[in-house]
Amino acid sequence: MLSKNTLFEFLYQNLHDQITCGHLKPGDTLPSMPQLAATYNVGIRTVKDVLARLKTEGLIQTTERKPARVIYRAEKNSASQSYAVGLLRRQESLTEVYQTMGLILPSIFHFSAAHCDIKKLPSYQKLLKKNNCQDTAALDAAFSALLNELLRSSNNLLYNDLYNSLKTYSKVTLAAPKNMLFKYDPETFRLLLAALQSNDYQLVNKRFNDMYLSFSISVNKYIRKVYKKYQQAEIPEPVYDYNWSAEKGRDHYYTQIARDLIDKITASIYEPGTLLPYEAVLARNYKVSISTIRKSLALLNEIGFAETINTKGTIVRLPPTFITANCMQNERYKKDTLIYLSALQLMSVIIKPVAVAAAGRIDPQTQKAWRSEFGQPGKVPLALIVNSLIELTELQPLRAILQETNKLLHWGYYLAFHRQNLAGTTDTLCKYTWQAYLYLEARDIEGFSTYLAICFSYILETIRDFIIQHGLHEAAKLATPYKIPDLNIK
Repeated sequence: MLSKNTLFEFLYQNLHDQITCGHLKPGDTLPSMPQLAATYNVGIRTVKDVLARLKTEGLIQTTERKPARVIYRAEKNSASQSYAVGLLRRQESLTEVYQTMGLILPSIFHFSAAHCDIKKLPSYQKLLKKNNCQDTAALDAAFSALLNELLRSSNNLLYNDLYNSLKTYSKVTLAAPKNMLFKYDPETFRLLLAALQSNDYQLVNKRFNDMYLSFSISVNKYIRKVYKKYQQAEIPEPVYDYNWSAEKGRDHYYTQIARDLIDKITASIYEPGTLLPYEAVLARNYKVSISTIRKSLALLNEIGFAETINTKGTIVRLPPTFITANCMQNERYKKDTLIYLSALQLMSVIIKPVAVAAAGRIDPQTQKAWRSEFGQPGKVPLALIVNSLIELTELQPLRAILQETNKLLHWGYYLAFHRQNLAGTTDTLCKYTWQAYLYLEARDIEGFSTYLAICFSYILETIRDFIIQHGLHEAAKLATPYKIPDLNIK
């Protein structure tokens, strides 16, 4: 589970750096708490804690129902050095963020563009009006607005948030908008727009990848200048502080524990009719408070996977099929289900470039471990393969994104609702996973990565259609990224 301290430090360090380096000057107001929460992808509680610390340190002044105001006055030399140190310690992290953007965003943009008419988006005409604009910042803002609208048109609940998370980190950590690092021109945006309208994946991938590569080169060139000027300054250890919280604003801990327990029930680790471990034992195992465990158990009771009896404990149950339909009438579970389906679609879209990038680091021992999973009762080989690919991913931001997405894909959670056809679903999934494995053995990386994406498309299509039948019609808006091939596969 994501560390709350990591999110706190990320926001604190960014605001602290901007204030002490003089980017935010005395008298300037900070964005509102909801704006900070949205911009930095953190919860309101984290924002409040950060502002309280900045206030204690004498950097800001807060007044009820008014934005926080900067009161710190930085001396010019120390401010410049503070900015330089903050930039230098994040150099590697920034580079990896741009590499991550170049690796996965083209696939997301291409998929979204393939499922809408980009010319009908409201931001399209606004961008055309700025096509010959020499104000590159305004042009960038207009193009970013179009990309946000494009991602929203996919109906995926995660794409926009992920894109803005990466874009925010890449810009906010620099805290130097007056230093124009990237030289945009109208032709660049015309080429990007033409690529999106072409529905040509290779073209979209090349043009966006080239753009993010140029950004990375510009950043590193600028950082080298900064380092040369402040090379006498003591530079702390590099920091990798990019994080993406896909479920901000929700009680992440107790819902994740509930899903994990359902996974274990579905996998028969906890058999129906038996007692779950005592609350204190679960609290110790999950490293949370007993009150958090009680919330998790209450959730299991509510959706029919457990029954807590006073003085006896919590008994494991397997709910009847009608429970699924009941859950789909509850707004909380509807949102939870749509996020789950969105995560399946996201993984289907990005797993291919991820697998291609990691394939060269898959050793024979890892392949042997994968092969041993096939045919084992209760095993989902795809889960092991994905976990291995996450471990083999070298880019920290990409690994954080994959971990967050995979965290939403608790393998037993929704398959548990699909029990009447569970055996058929898992058997078919294993066949597609086996085909991916065979391609890997043959060193056909294109086939390996494509069939991994097909696996997630198959899960999405199967569970989505089942959920629609039980009343969640909004799920129909989430398209399947890859066509599912005939079952009569090699």
